[in-house]
Order: sequence, then C-alpha cells, then structure tokens
Amino acid sequence: MDYVPLILGLVMGVVTSYTDMKTGFVFDNHIFPTLTLIGRLLGWEEGEEEEQGLPRWIPRLIIPAVEVGIIYYLYLGISRGDALLAASGLIGLVLGFVLGLLLYYIGAWASGDAVILAGFSALLPYAPATASIVAPYTVGYPLYPLTILLNSIIAIFPFIFVYSLGVLIARRKFAELREIFIDKAGLTLEVSLWIMAALGLRLIIYEVTGASIVGLWSWVFTIAVIYVLGKFRRVGDVIGIGVLTYLVYQEPATAVGAFLKLLVVLYLFKAFLSLVKFMRTEVLMEEVTVEDLREWDILGETVFERDGKILRDRTDPFTRIKNSILNADLGALHPDYGRVIASPTAEGLTGEQIEELKRLVDEGRLENSFLRKKSMPFAPALFLGFLISYFWGDMFWWIQLKIAGL
Repeated sequence: MDYVPLILGLVMGVVTSYTDMKTGFVFDNHIFPTLTLIGRLLGWEEGEEEEQGLPRWIPRLIIPAVEVGIIYYLYLGISRGDALLAASGLIGLVLGFVLGLLLYYIGAWASGDAVILAGFSALLPYAPATASIVAPYTVGYPLYPLTILLNSIIAIFPFIFVYSLGVLIARRKFAELREIFIDKAGLTLEVSLWIMAALGLRLIIYEVTGASIVGLWSWVFTIAVIYVLGKFRRVGDVIGIGVLTYLVYQEPATAVGAFLKLLVVLYLFKAFLSLVKFMRTEVLMEEVTVEDLREWDILGETVFERDGKILRDRTDPFTRIKNSILNADLGALHPDYGRVIASPTAEGLTGEQIEELKRLVDEGRLENSFLRKKSMPFAPALFLGFLISYFWGDMFWWIQLKIAGL
C-alpha cells in the first residue's frame, strides 16, 4: 500500500474541506506551498475575509502535498529505471490543473477547487494497488486524475438528487418536479434506439462483409451513425426499431438486456441534467438588489457596455456550451460583450465593480435586480472522490462495465 499519497491526501482533504465549508475559501499553502510563494513574489494577496472564523494557525499551516507527490514519484521512477513513472507526479499535477481550469473557466467551480484537484492528481497519477476497478487507460499512463474528477462528480449525485427533490417539494414546485422525470423522456428512448442501431449496424456489416470496425474507427462510426439518425429523426427512429428487432431476433436476452440497461443509464443522466439545471436556476442562484451585493459575491450574469448601452446576459455556461456544440459555433463560448462591467468570475465582485453597478442603477441605466450565486463548497466532494479512487477505483468505468453486462 502506498502510504505517502494516502497520508498526505487525508491531511490535505480534511483541512481543505474544513476551510471551504467554514469560509468558502481554500488556501494554496494547504495544497501547493510553492504556489503560495510564487503568488507572494508576484504580489498576490489574500483578503482578510478568508481568515474569518478560523483559528489563526490554520491559514498558516503548510501541507506540501504537490511537492512531496512529485518528489515521491521521481524517487520511485529513478529507483525502478522508469522515466514515465519518475515524471508522473508532475504530469498528474499538470493534467489536474488542466481539468480543473477547464471547469473553472466555464464557471462550474472556483479556482481553489482547480488547485485541490491538481494536488490530488500529483498524489495519485496512477491507480494505487488498493483500487480494484481500474480503467485500461490509467494502467500504463498517469491519467488517474480523470478518475478522481469523475468519481467526485458521480459521488455527489445522490446528495444533489435528494437535496434538489427536497427543495422542489418544500417549495411546492410540482411542475418542475414533473419536468425532471417526464420532460424529454421520449428523446431518451429515441437516443437509446439510435445508439443500439449504431452498435447493431457494426454487427451487420461484419456479418455481411466480414469487416470489423474496431478501435478509434468504432467510435467515429458510432458517433456518425447517431448524428445522422438524429438529423433525420423519424427515419432514425424507424431504422433504430428495425435494427433492435433484428438484434432481438438474433440474441433475445442479450439484446433486450443491453437496451434496457442503456435506456436506464440515459434516463438517469437526463434526470441528473434536469436536476443540475434546476439547482442552477432555483437553488444555487438568488435575485438581489445592488445594496445586497458584497465584495467576493459571484454574479450569475454578465453586465456589459456595448455601443453606449448597458446590457446583461444571464445565459449560464452549460447552456452556452450546449448551444455551441449544437450550432458548431465555438465563438458562442466567448461572446463579444464589449466592455465587461461585472461577470461570474470565481474571484467574485470587487468594490469598484459594485460602486459602478450602484452608479448605473442610480442613473436609471440598469435595473436594480441582480443574479447572485450561492456558494457551494466542492472541496469535500473532491476529497470523497480521492478516497473512492484510492480504496475502490473508477466508478465511471464500473458503470461502463455494468452497461456492457460485465
């Protein structure tokens, strides 16, 4: 058992979870002290608000998780003559940062969460011996940070589900509750048919021509078929039903079982996305006046000036990503706002931005109503994802195996 990553991961996870839940902030020196030193050399300063409610020694605590992780795997790699293992701590750190910053820039979490993921990634670039379920791509390459991130997201799904349902029922939002379980259920059935059709067509091509579509080409073929069937929706439904009927005729139990498993997984995914949408608009967002805004508050909208007009955009990042993919327009991810006055950055509002918003409201150029995000600590979820990754393995890969009937 690799005790070094476990001990450091436990200490780092407990401390960052505590500070995140207590204050909403994460301290770099609890994960990556070198980053704190670099920040001081560059003149970065942490606000005094970050220390409110904490014992004075906690913000000053040094936990060199990243540094020890890099040195630990460097030592193992040199001692075993394995260059990739020697560099794996650094590779894990970079991959964790990239994944974390991706979610940071789409507004899914704060910059501190990206640092936490990078810290855990430096400690677990490879799957440990204690993990029983391991994805093939993490066996030979230091890609285990993907597992840590996916485990973190999947692990909090039950809490999001129960909490959201509780809020829906408490607020008597029965229309929204119905939408979560009923809306687009038919589309879920159609997508299941299209996926089965894509898989079935590969089998039919092999039986007719003897040509196997495997590896990367199997993914390309499956995605292309699903896209075409979805483009011509009704025709795609007919083809999907036809191919599924053929598969059931060939292997009744296997085909029916695979289709039902696929349908259940897609339906749960659809319900999850509906819950996330509800949480973004009803649970994790509130409408306040400019007098209620404080420094560090995170807006749920972008206020900007273009062509002499003050405008606002309340489109959430996930909707923007969806529209960008559906319309094949990457420019939709970064609209041309002109001069941005205030936006949903993870650092939150500054005093200067609040003063400008107050001035615009007083001048009658901006309605006195703003969307403000409620803070949701994600450090405990990342810690839980690390523990699952260490002691059990890859939950996402386990789900894939179950869908495949393995």
